[in-house]
Amino acid sequence: MKDTTAALKSGDLALEFSVRDGQLALTSLKTGRAAWVEAPAQGQALWQLALNGPGTQTAEVPCTGLKVSRIEERPERVTIEWAEDASHGLKGVTMTVRAEPSKSMTHWSLSAELAGGWQVRRADFPRIPGIVLRRRLKFAAPAGWGVEYDVKPGMSYGGTYPSVMAAMQFAAFHNGGRGLYIGLHDRSGSHKHLSARADAAGAAFICTNWPAIDRKATSFRLPYEAAIGAFRGDHYEAAHIYREFTSETKWGKNLSLAKRGIPDWMRETDIWLMPDPEPLTNVESCRKAAAYFGVPISLHWYRWHEIPYDTLYPEYFPPKAGFVEGIKKLQEAGFHVMPYINGRLCDPNSKTWNDEGGSKWAARKDSGEPYTEVYGSKVPLNVMCPATGFWQNKIAGLVKRLTQECGVDAVYIDQIGAAYPERCLAEDHGHLPGGGTFWVDGYRRMLDQIRRELPKGKALTTEEDGECWNDQLDALLLVNTPTSASARPVPIFPAVYSGRALSFGFQYIPGDDLQRSLPWRAKMARAFVWGSQLGWVNVDRIMDPKAAAEAEFLRNLARCRNHGHEFLAWGRFLGEVAAEGDNPRIKGEGTGSFSGTYPIDLPSVLASAWLSDDGAAAVALANMSDEAREVTVNLPLEAAGVNEGGRFEVTVFGPEGRLSSARSSAPAQSVSVPARSAALVVVRGPGSK
Repeated sequence: MKDTTAALKSGDLALEFSVRDGQLALTSLKTGRAAWVEAPAQGQALWQLALNGPGTQTAEVPCTGLKVSRIEERPERVTIEWAEDASHGLKGVTMTVRAEPSKSMTHWSLSAELAGGWQVRRADFPRIPGIVLRRRLKFAAPAGWGVEYDVKPGMSYGGTYPSVMAAMQFAAFHNGGRGLYIGLHDRSGSHKHLSARADAAGAAFICTNWPAIDRKATSFRLPYEAAIGAFRGDHYEAAHIYREFTSETKWGKNLSLAKRGIPDWMRETDIWLMPDPEPLTNVESCRKAAAYFGVPISLHWYRWHEIPYDTLYPEYFPPKAGFVEGIKKLQEAGFHVMPYINGRLCDPNSKTWNDEGGSKWAARKDSGEPYTEVYGSKVPLNVMCPATGFWQNKIAGLVKRLTQECGVDAVYIDQIGAAYPERCLAEDHGHLPGGGTFWVDGYRRMLDQIRRELPKGKALTTEEDGECWNDQLDALLLVNTPTSASARPVPIFPAVYSGRALSFGFQYIPGDDLQRSLPWRAKMARAFVWGSQLGWVNVDRIMDPKAAAEAEFLRNLARCRNHGHEFLAWGRFLGEVAAEGDNPRIKGEGTGSFSGTYPIDLPSVLASAWLSDDGAAAVALANMSDEAREVTVNLPLEAAGVNEGGRFEVTVFGPEGRLSSARSSAPAQSVSVPARSAALVVVRGPGSK
């Protein structure tokens, strides 16, 4: 076909495609005058397909390897078609980009017609090359709590969805108050990989989808549209776009914490502690901690079983002697007890693997071998296929024994929300081989089965925040967010799921965090202002007299949090707030969760804004320093329904309760936050209850 161009306008977003010598390129992507993509180098494909053919044939086909046969430009849609490539099993490929002008958003889809005997095993779409490297350009990614990178040559991010490194299906570039949103609005939660990188020529974003392989199919269509759009703001506003999308998903709709039936004790927990693993001997130290902190505390119990940690899974029974009696003693002392199990791994030396036929139900590679992983125990463990009834029944049985025989209050099922899915090529596991949705659907069936037999008042939790099971889990342990110099934690997860999902912890607490002090304070301060239940630390470590200042900080944060559950526990996160005035930065270094060190450079006082279900708003403040700080914050009056110049009630809470209450019309309020402590400034307008 002749050389041509096609343009599409969608609100503030403008795109231009060009065809030269039959090759397609995205030559321009702009927000107003700001160019996000500008004349990328030739040969940079917008999609690429990997195919399996008859026998052992394979093919890698980028869009630059085919000729465009047709391009159609309409007011709110551009359609591009590629000609047949019989040698690679493609009878045609179509890409459609449609506009949504009211949201400055475009939606990209990809489909292909296939020759007999050919299947798509991988689809890279969208691929957005040639993103301009502007000064102070940032990239926000959905890893754990959320991370943000400076976009410069050498920057690299990658995460497989759903897992801790890609807990949600979107990312964003932003700079100077303008942003480029890239979302994979996939309501099915299919297996995919998100990545971004930058070199001297620019930055690029790629989503790789791993579909199920249907040998009877004669066509292929990606199970989602890619949403690419413009927004004003930073990672918070990008998260708000994705939050709206999640209301259309099975795991995100009707997800109100107030209506989900989460046990009250779980909703009201302020601190999580990890007791000594030996039953009965751990009761007294927990009692002392409860007396000191004076807030609801729950216990996460590791190594309660006789088998060594990360060894011989899933043979957790019999437990250590005195386990059931120890649970009762801890519950009598006012605690709720949650033991650990792993929901993903099986030891090839276990009875389950060798005597019960478990080896048949491991996820399988192309070679037929199971996927093997090795952790701190140095014992090889195999990844089980969650779509199999065998594995679903095994985990459900463990939870039933723990909750009904042993009487625990909750069960923590490790790795479901953290560890990435594997492609399973087994032909007899009840799912199509390859990728697709079997991983998500399999765990959903497992959790549904568990919940059907879960006694009232009992809870389920998992590691991390892979979002596809949020509606089936009562709380999520968020501790794997990267600690590195290049990836800064940012509150993306609460921006999307606050008011709809409970979290506890922040990041791992290495052995020297309490001795260094600043890493501990930084983690707990951010956990407080980002809405997480606090702690997740060993009882004896935090109660050690050498950690008195760190324990005091945790106590003050937790007691202040206890007065603000309507905001920090189940309210809506409105973003971080600048605390102006006497707020010097604190700098230091922490030991990385897995290796190396990372820098810490934060204001002494961190702050965030929140909205409660009844229309009240609040600002939460945490002072990490050893001196009292007098700071000024702008109150979220609009969120509280207060008109400009209108009067409202402002109440300040500290760890011991209400400190002051007054009527005001000033949007900026001065707050004194004591050393190693916290404050909550609550605003009630005329419409709040």
